[in-house]
Amino acid sequence: MPAELTVRPSLRRAKYSLALCIIFLCLVIWFWLAVMPDAKWWILGVGALPFLGPLLAWLDSTRTLMVVDDGIIRYRHGLVSQTTRSIELRKIQDIRVERSLSQRLWGIGTLVLETAGESSRLSMADIDRPQQVADWLLNESRKRGLGQANG
Repeated sequence: MPAELTVRPSLRRAKYSLALCIIFLCLVIWFWLAVMPDAKWWILGVGALPFLGPLLAWLDSTRTLMVVDDGIIRYRHGLVSQTTRSIELRKIQDIRVERSLSQRLWGIGTLVLETAGESSRLSMADIDRPQQVADWLLNESRKRGLGQANG
């Protein structure tokens, strides 16, 4: 049975943002009821507006997926119209992990795969444990005897 790995963008930031949005909404409701009870009901929209951030982060997580199965990496991107790119593990020339300061604070990073060819770069941002994923990809290619593709 082939080894399999599934990677999606992290939802860590979205979860913490959602918690902050709930606290902010509770404060807006308290302010509306305790301080300004005569204010219009639309003031609740001010408290609900920040929920767009976690919603957009969740949508980003659902529209991007990378699956490694039987020596082939399949990268799918898109929500309504989707693009799927398939790459053989043996064709990968370079695997890089890039982490900005904010990504390091959140424990996430960007995985960058480079291959020989026309569209040679595949980048997947904000994934959990990016170095472990990169190491897994390298080990899997070595197990299959495909690690000698570098020139």
